[in-house]
Amino acid sequence: MPLYKITSSDVRDTALVDCATGEVVYHTSTQSISPRTRASSITSWASSSRAYEKLPQRDQCTTEVVDREGRTVAQIVWEGRHASEIRIEGEVLRGTAELFDAAFVRVLPDETFLPTRLEYTWRITPETLTLLDDDDAVVGRLYADCAFVKGRPVPALKAHTGLDYLELDKLPADEMLETIVSYLLVSTLRERLYSVTKYVYGGHRKRALNTLRRHATQSFANLRDTFRRTVSPVTSSH
Repeated sequence: MPLYKITSSDVRDTALVDCATGEVVYHTSTQSISPRTRASSITSWASSSRAYEKLPQRDQCTTEVVDREGRTVAQIVWEGRHASEIRIEGEVLRGTAELFDAAFVRVLPDETFLPTRLEYTWRITPETLTLLDDDDAVVGRLYADCAFVKGRPVPALKAHTGLDYLELDKLPADEMLETIVSYLLVSTLRERLYSVTKYVYGGHRKRALNTLRRHATQSFANLRDTFRRTVSPVTSSH
């Protein structure tokens, strides 16, 4: 599968480099929205679907995805914690609820399954991020905090010194960009969920564990509500 190096830990300001050719396939950049633009944006997007991404110190901003020819091919407009508008080529989506298949989102204590409208599913855990096709075969995988050795990503010898690498199957050309956009959104979600789950299951004392478990439950419930209020609650055994 083609392998892409992600040059920055911040997916909103990074580049995706084809490891086989060294060519930058896409790069992202994020800029704050001016107060005048912000005022009109709030009116325009007041009815947009709520999103789940947490963007500290970036309350009003736009992330652009630029292709190898220098064309802006996608945008994500953030309003506080909400991705209020997503633009992919000429299509405008009102928030993440139109990009992901809200009816089949499954949020469990140790993993989250987030289907896309292209019939792929992101499987998110604290340690892994994989992309599954409609037969549950792995067609994409994130290698986090790795060095590049003999043409393959391997775990860095020292934590937090490596880069992330995204491996994707040879997707149809008309699906590649949307998959990358969904990856940007899912990466932000994974950071947020992991910051909760690593403590919930980290062996803290009982009182702290119960407190964190309650916060985690609220976070997962809010995530379900983000996509569709009518999504059936997920039950799990403890």
